[in-house]
Amino acid sequence: MENEPSHLEKTVIDNIRKIRQEKGISQLRLSIFCGTSASYIGLMETYKNIPKLSTIERIAEALDVPVLELFKGQYDKKGNKEGADVSEKERQEDARKQKIREQLKSELLSRMGKNLDDVLQMI
Repeated sequence: MENEPSHLEKTVIDNIRKIRQEKGISQLRLSIFCGTSASYIGLMETYKNIPKLSTIERIAEALDVPVLELFKGQYDKKGNKEGADVSEKERQEDARKQKIREQLKSELLSRMGKNLDDVLQMI
């Protein structure tokens, strides 16, 4: 594709399609509700049309969802669907961050305790 959509654009379009299908709304019906053509919706859902923010707002209203719902991520930065591998990576990263937090907390408490003892001795 010459103008490959960005990660965020794919996410928004995929969320629109998913929500539209979950609600049983046809492309034609959605196009009528948001003031576009059915072909526009079809081309958008195949990444050939990238909707402007104003169109995204109208689509969210037509789908009866908050606009931010359309921006919730489903894809990694390479445009691949997130799945078990990503979830496992996220769990590993969360565990690593938690370990670092605990180490920092321990170090801070240790240093604060020493400083507190020094302050109390001076009083």
